[in-house]
Amino acid sequence: MKLKQWVLNAIIGSLYIIITFVIAPLGYGAIQLRLSEMLNHLVVFNKKYAYGLSIGVVLANVLISPYGIIDWILGGGHTILSLIVVMFITKNMTSIKKKMLINTIVFSVFSFIIAILLIISGATKEAFWVTYITLFISQFITMAIGISVMLFLDSKIDFNAQMEK
Repeated sequence: MKLKQWVLNAIIGSLYIIITFVIAPLGYGAIQLRLSEMLNHLVVFNKKYAYGLSIGVVLANVLISPYGIIDWILGGGHTILSLIVVMFITKNMTSIKKKMLINTIVFSVFSFIIAILLIISGATKEAFWVTYITLFISQFITMAIGISVMLFLDSKIDFNAQMEK
């Protein structure tokens, strides 16, 4: 990658951390409205954004998470695994909207990783399914709203062109 692409990824990672910090009380626990998750849609415009997103999630969890090292590993793992799966599933697709829908579904389905994190951190094992369902719904809502937001921003910024300049 070129220096500009690394710098752009550093900016994206920083944005993820800042947005997470600003809404921190809403971004952790069984119901998470982590608005920074909308940035995960950047990967459908250009897969090179995966670096900044992954680093942003891990660093946000290192700096802010009440769950400690387990969140650094599983929270970061959730994002990295989801991004890899999305890039694999959508690699031959051309429709950005379809890619974003798949991205939303994959991140929501893989929320079971965060439910496991919460069980390890002290929630009862019996609460797994309730926790997973609330996380799934929270993630789905955030990412679904993010589709419109990111499409609007892309119409003004052109995320792919910015990464490839």
